[in-house]
Amino acid sequence: MENHYLVLGVSPTSTHEEIKRAYYALSRQIHPDKRTNEAIGSPTVEFHQLSVAWEVLSDATKRREYDRQLNTHQNRNRGVVQDEVDLDDMDFDPKDCSYTYLCRCSGTYVISEDDLEAGCEIAPCTGCSLKIRVLFEAVDEK
Repeated sequence: MENHYLVLGVSPTSTHEEIKRAYYALSRQIHPDKRTNEAIGSPTVEFHQLSVAWEVLSDATKRREYDRQLNTHQNRNRGVVQDEVDLDDMDFDPKDCSYTYLCRCSGTYVISEDDLEAGCEIAPCTGCSLKIRVLFEAVDEK
Protein backbone atom coordinates (compact mmCIF):
# COMPACT_ATOMS: atom_id res chain seq x y z
CA MET A 1 0.00 0.00 0.00
CA GLU A 2 1.45 3.32 -1.06
CA ASN A 3 1.84 5.86 1.73
CA HIS A 4 0.37 9.13 0.42
CA TYR A 5 1.90 11.04 3.32
CA LEU A 6 5.39 9.94 2.25
CA VAL A 7 4.65 10.87 -1.38
CA LEU A 8 3.80 14.41 -0.27
CA GLY A 9 6.53 14.53 2.37
CA VAL A 10 4.12 15.35 5.21
CA SER A 11 3.14 13.80 8.52
CA PRO A 12 -0.18 12.00 9.06
CA THR A 13 -0.92 14.71 11.63
CA SER A 14 -0.46 17.51 9.07
CA THR A 15 -3.28 19.98 8.58
CA HIS A 16 -5.14 20.40 5.32
CA GLU A 17 -3.20 23.62 4.67
CA GLU A 18 0.17 21.92 5.24
CA ILE A 19 -0.78 19.13 2.85
CA LYS A 20 -1.98 21.65 0.28
CA ARG A 21 1.30 23.65 0.47
CA ALA A 22 3.33 20.45 0.07
CA TYR A 23 1.25 19.34 -2.91
CA TYR A 24 1.58 22.64 -4.75
CA ALA A 25 5.32 22.91 -4.04
CA LEU A 26 5.97 19.36 -5.30
CA SER A 27 3.66 19.70 -8.29
CA ARG A 28 5.63 22.75 -9.46
CA GLN A 29 8.84 20.71 -9.19
CA ILE A 30 7.78 17.46 -10.87
CA HIS A 31 4.99 18.42 -13.27
CA PRO A 32 5.85 16.86 -16.68
CA ASP A 33 5.64 20.28 -18.37
CA LYS A 34 8.16 21.76 -15.92
CA ARG A 35 10.84 19.04 -16.16
CA THR A 36 13.81 18.99 -18.47
CA ASN A 37 14.89 15.99 -20.50
CA GLU A 38 17.80 15.48 -18.11
CA ALA A 39 15.47 14.88 -15.17
CA ILE A 40 15.82 11.44 -13.68
CA GLY A 41 12.80 9.22 -13.20
CA SER A 42 9.48 8.99 -14.89
CA PRO A 43 7.70 12.33 -14.42
CA THR A 44 4.35 10.91 -15.47
CA VAL A 45 4.43 8.22 -12.79
CA GLU A 46 5.75 10.59 -10.14
CA PHE A 47 3.18 13.25 -10.95
CA HIS A 48 0.43 10.63 -11.06
CA GLN A 49 1.42 9.41 -7.57
CA LEU A 50 1.39 13.00 -6.34
CA SER A 51 -2.03 13.63 -7.89
CA VAL A 52 -3.51 10.48 -6.34
CA ALA A 53 -2.08 11.40 -2.93
CA TRP A 54 -3.57 14.90 -3.18
CA GLU A 55 -6.95 13.57 -4.35
CA VAL A 56 -7.19 11.32 -1.30
CA LEU A 57 -5.70 13.58 1.36
CA SER A 58 -7.46 16.76 0.28
CA ASP A 59 -10.91 15.25 0.87
CA ALA A 60 -11.74 14.80 4.58
CA THR A 61 -13.91 11.71 4.02
CA LYS A 62 -11.41 10.00 1.73
CA ARG A 63 -8.58 10.89 4.12
CA ARG A 64 -10.37 9.32 7.11
CA GLU A 65 -10.98 6.12 5.13
CA TYR A 66 -7.39 6.10 3.84
CA ASP A 67 -6.04 6.63 7.39
CA ARG A 68 -8.12 3.68 8.57
CA GLN A 69 -6.81 1.46 5.75
CA LEU A 70 -3.21 2.63 6.28
CA ASN A 71 -3.46 1.96 10.00
CA THR A 72 -4.85 -1.53 9.35
CA HIS A 73 -2.10 -2.23 6.83
CA GLN A 74 0.63 -1.04 9.21
CA ASN A 75 -0.81 -2.99 12.12
CA ARG A 76 -0.66 -6.19 10.06
CA ASN A 77 3.12 -5.80 10.04
CA ARG A 78 3.35 -5.29 13.82
CA GLY A 79 2.79 -7.58 16.74
CA VAL A 80 3.96 -10.94 17.94
CA VAL A 81 4.48 -13.57 15.29
CA GLN A 82 3.24 -16.99 16.34
CA ASP A 83 5.14 -19.01 13.74
CA GLU A 84 7.06 -18.90 10.50
CA VAL A 85 5.59 -20.73 7.51
CA ASP A 86 7.23 -21.30 4.14
CA LEU A 87 5.19 -20.00 1.23
CA ASP A 88 5.50 -23.43 -0.40
CA ASP A 89 3.54 -24.90 2.53
CA MET A 90 0.59 -22.56 1.96
CA ASP A 91 -2.38 -23.15 -0.35
CA PHE A 92 -2.74 -20.79 -3.33
CA ASP A 93 -6.18 -19.50 -4.32
CA PRO A 94 -6.06 -18.34 -7.95
CA LYS A 95 -9.43 -16.53 -7.65
CA ASP A 96 -8.13 -14.13 -4.97
CA CYS A 97 -4.44 -14.42 -5.87
CA SER A 98 -3.84 -15.16 -2.20
CA TYR A 99 -2.16 -17.78 -0.05
CA THR A 100 -3.84 -19.43 2.94
CA TYR A 101 -2.73 -21.59 5.85
CA LEU A 102 -4.88 -23.15 8.61
CA CYS A 103 -4.54 -21.76 12.12
CA ARG A 104 -4.87 -23.84 15.28
CA CYS A 105 -8.11 -21.95 16.08
CA SER A 106 -9.62 -23.32 12.82
CA GLY A 107 -9.33 -19.87 11.26
CA THR A 108 -7.14 -19.14 8.27
CA TYR A 109 -4.01 -17.09 7.80
CA VAL A 110 -4.35 -15.13 4.56
CA ILE A 111 -1.83 -13.09 2.59
CA SER A 112 -2.24 -11.82 -0.97
CA GLU A 113 0.31 -11.78 -3.75
CA ASP A 114 0.08 -7.98 -3.74
CA ASP A 115 1.00 -7.92 -0.04
CA LEU A 116 3.99 -10.17 -0.68
CA GLU A 117 5.14 -8.05 -3.63
CA ALA A 118 4.84 -4.94 -1.44
CA GLY A 119 7.16 -6.53 1.12
CA CYS A 120 4.52 -7.50 3.67
CA GLU A 121 5.40 -10.87 5.13
CA ILE A 122 2.99 -11.01 8.07
CA ALA A 123 -0.31 -12.87 7.64
CA PRO A 124 -3.02 -12.44 10.28
CA CYS A 125 -5.50 -15.14 11.17
CA THR A 126 -9.12 -14.49 10.23
CA GLY A 127 -10.36 -16.21 13.40
CA CYS A 128 -8.05 -15.01 16.18
CA SER A 129 -5.25 -12.55 16.93
CA LEU A 130 -2.38 -14.81 15.88
CA LYS A 131 -0.04 -13.93 13.02
CA ILE A 132 2.55 -15.83 11.04
CA ARG A 133 5.61 -14.68 9.14
CA VAL A 134 5.58 -16.00 5.58
CA LEU A 135 9.00 -17.10 4.42
CA PHE A 136 9.70 -16.64 0.73
CA GLU A 137 12.40 -15.59 -1.70
CA ALA A 138 11.62 -12.65 -3.92
CA VAL A 139 12.13 -13.52 -7.58
CA ASP A 140 13.42 -10.75 -9.82
CA GLU A 141 11.35 -10.88 -13.02
CA LYS A 142 13.52 -9.69 -15.86
